Amino acid sequence: MLKSKYDVVILGGGPAGLAAAIAIRSSINASVLVVERQAPDQTRIGESCPPEIVLLLKKLGVAKEFYRAGHQTCPGYASVWGRADVGYNDFIVNPMGPSWRLNRPIFDKMLVDRVEECGAQISWSTRFLDSQQCGGDDGPYSLLLTQGSNTIPDKIQASFVIDATGFKASFARTKNIVKSVDDKLFATVRFSKVSSGRGSKQIQLEAIEQGWCYHALLPAQKVVSMIVSEKESIPTLRKNGYQGFDEALAATTFIGPKVNKLNLEESNYYTCPIHSGILPTREGSNWMAIGDAVSSFDPVAAQGIYKGLSHGLLAGIKVGAWFENDKSEISSFSAQIKQQYEIYLRNKTHVYGLERRWIRSDFWRKRLAENKKYV
Repeated sequence: MLKSKYDVVILGGGPAGLAAAIAIRSSINASVLVVERQAPDQTRIGESCPPEIVLLLKKLGVAKEFYRAGHQTCPGYASVWGRADVGYNDFIVNPMGPSWRLNRPIFDKMLVDRVEECGAQISWSTRFLDSQQCGGDDGPYSLLLTQGSNTIPDKIQASFVIDATGFKASFARTKNIVKSVDDKLFATVRFSKVSSGRGSKQIQLEAIEQGWCYHALLPAQKVVSMIVSEKESIPTLRKNGYQGFDEALAATTFIGPKVNKLNLEESNYYTCPIHSGILPTREGSNWMAIGDAVSSFDPVAAQGIYKGLSHGLLAGIKVGAWFENDKSEISSFSAQIKQQYEIYLRNKTHVYGLERRWIRSDFWRKRLAENKKYV
């Protein structure tokens, strides 16, 4: 049951929104509602995390639960990118240890349990419809929400709003703030169960003429494969119930033979847009955008979950400062996000610039042309 008023409403229950709820409730005694449009058992895309994620999990108070949950370590990356033979990038030299391949449902439940333990409320299968600010720039927001199949929306009041709605940045749009987009890609993803066969624990990357491929083993005898491409490639990949995807992946020179050694079953496919971009206005006096809502990255950066958790922790600092009327912390968030995004663009420029075998293909010609803006 939703109340009529909350101190903080977080729109979005992914890693960023859940981390924000934990950080806020751990620092101040504020009423917090997390609004999530999906059901708790829906599949979420994203399972690779860098070694440094452990530092964030400690701050969120869930590191012990993380270590006990059976997530699997990854020794590094094996890639065919910028050359025809395989290159390796091992995490053995990282003082934080290996990267991680998550059992995503267990990881998400760990965060949800922590949110509820901290005293925040989560409303599942609830869509955000619109917002209106009352009483000037510092006034509370009136939010319209609809739960499940309800046709009559609920109206609730929030003193502070956090937009964690993903790359669409739905709350920011109600304020006429539209993300500045640098690149538009699409990911076609397949999750499968491995019935027999043994794969490498290394994450595998391979550049192809139409884009690039990703393949990784997951805990619980599962595997994820992904092809990142332009929108024009989607119909071919979706052909005959995603048979086009299976054929395209099997035809790759590095990942294909690895996948073909596995017997897969219970495959589920998803297609999702990937827009690299940043909001020109990232916060106001009593609102802010975090995670993919404020800045969305190309998956080649492998920073999605880490970025979300780190933004959630930053949200805890800003919200705490706002309620305590501490002016010193209220305006630093935007500068941190801008700096983070500029570093991401430089790294993205470098990574795509390494591949020059298909400079005549539409995908790579466009990436290289866009990257020249950031050199």
